[in-house]
Amino acid sequence: MLAAHIRLLQSRLATLGRYAGPLDGTRGPLTDAAIRKALPDLGTGLPPDWQGWTARRLAVATLQLVAKSEGIDPGTIDGWWGPQTGYAANALLLKADTGRLPDWRDIAPSTANPNAWPTESNVTAFYGPHGTPEGRRPPLVKVPSPWTFRIAWNLAQTRSFLWSHEKTAASVTRILSRIHQHYGEQRLRDLRLDIFSGDYDPRLMRGSQTRWSMHSWGIAYDFDDTRNQLNWGADRASLARPEYRPFWDIWEAEGWVSLGRTKNYDWMHVQAARPD
Repeated sequence: MLAAHIRLLQSRLATLGRYAGPLDGTRGPLTDAAIRKALPDLGTGLPPDWQGWTARRLAVATLQLVAKSEGIDPGTIDGWWGPQTGYAANALLLKADTGRLPDWRDIAPSTANPNAWPTESNVTAFYGPHGTPEGRRPPLVKVPSPWTFRIAWNLAQTRSFLWSHEKTAASVTRILSRIHQHYGEQRLRDLRLDIFSGDYDPRLMRGSQTRWSMHSWGIAYDFDDTRNQLNWGADRASLARPEYRPFWDIWEAEGWVSLGRTKNYDWMHVQAARPD
């Protein structure tokens, strides 16, 4: 926790009548005592063993509960500082400063590209020929998924893998593992991140007569297309909401590109190719 986060926490504790010390951004004995007094008042969602937590973990849990009370999703109330808690804490700071919550424009997509994915104009040079409806296929690998996907056009149908180009398979394996570790089975289902809308599909880009879709190389994925339609912006697409930011952060850390986060359309889509 940064000093700014602790200062905000002290301010909220003072508003609750639990803290009378200085707003100095230092988590000392007065702040820790105020946290223990305030937690029962904020305690919706606290696990039963919270009283045995360290003072630092209790402070993080209090910040999580404050965020939740102000309509910001901090993830599980567990006292651990992860990407979702970090987002919630910074959203609280922005709200305190400006009176508003962050939107998609406030999140700068990562420019990391540790796997050196090519630009869209160089995908053939990097990945080789794309697949065709007539049967030519790129070198594809079945990447097992740690959670079961439901097929968007038939939710009764399931799948336990994603097709991936052989050059992206190791990256996809790491990404799926990290997403599963972050959210867990139930949260993935609650957020509809188990709804799969497409991987390898040899076809032209929508609206183009000459350019092939990134799906034609097995280097793109779509999720939950019914709630993230092609032309929807962040005001409508579910995957633009704060609770999905760790999902996109994990993809972007491996160099993948979310068209939603970069261009504010096609929020269902992520690809291992950089826009030109």
